[in-house]
Amino acid sequence: MKVRGFVPLLALLLLAGCQHHQPWEAFEKCRGNLPEASRQTVVVDREEAAPSGMAIRLFERGNDGWQPLGAVIPAVVGRNGLAPVGEKREEDGRTPSGVFALERGFGYEPFATKMPYIVLAPEMIWIDDARSDRYNTLAEKRGGEGLSYEIMRRADDLYKYGIVVEYNTRAIVQGAGSAIFFHIWRSPATPTEGCIAATEPDIARMLRWLDPAQHPLAVIGDACP
Repeated sequence: MKVRGFVPLLALLLLAGCQHHQPWEAFEKCRGNLPEASRQTVVVDREEAAPSGMAIRLFERGNDGWQPLGAVIPAVVGRNGLAPVGEKREEDGRTPSGVFALERGFGYEPFATKMPYIVLAPEMIWIDDARSDRYNTLAEKRGGEGLSYEIMRRADDLYKYGIVVEYNTRAIVQGAGSAIFFHIWRSPATPTEGCIAATEPDIARMLRWLDPAQHPLAVIGDACP
């Protein structure tokens, strides 16, 4: 999603502090309810040790249940924190909470990943205009269409590598939010407009790890009742 300028680190910590649960507690609540076919999860939750107060953690399911894989990954989320399940809206600056499929990656050049992967061409856009019948879809730009959209092949390289969070991408609800990705951050103190962002090496590592045969999921915030 679109990334804006600096927000003081204290504001991000306050936003993260509004989540009244212990780190990774949300995943503990959800893990028993996740589909049996899913063997990989990318969990986004509060982490006090991370610079922004938010982090990503990767989990794999084996014979002993869900186990963390590697270290906690510092991350940033929307400038207004996490939206409760079902409350995300276009341009509200919040990252949607919930459990979402991870089915597509993208980037500027070919990349070694098992995921279906889109090499972004200069004319590719993601439409975030709720008036459009192509809302929340990746499309090719048409001349003079007058829509609000994101240019996917950005000059700042924030989308050099990315993963689509399949939020509002199937039975699309106009205005419920669009263009939610894992992508490269601008800095550890710069939030997004709704995406989840981390360092370039971390996003690339996630892309290499994700395997569609394992039915990977994103578990974001208080994803379960």
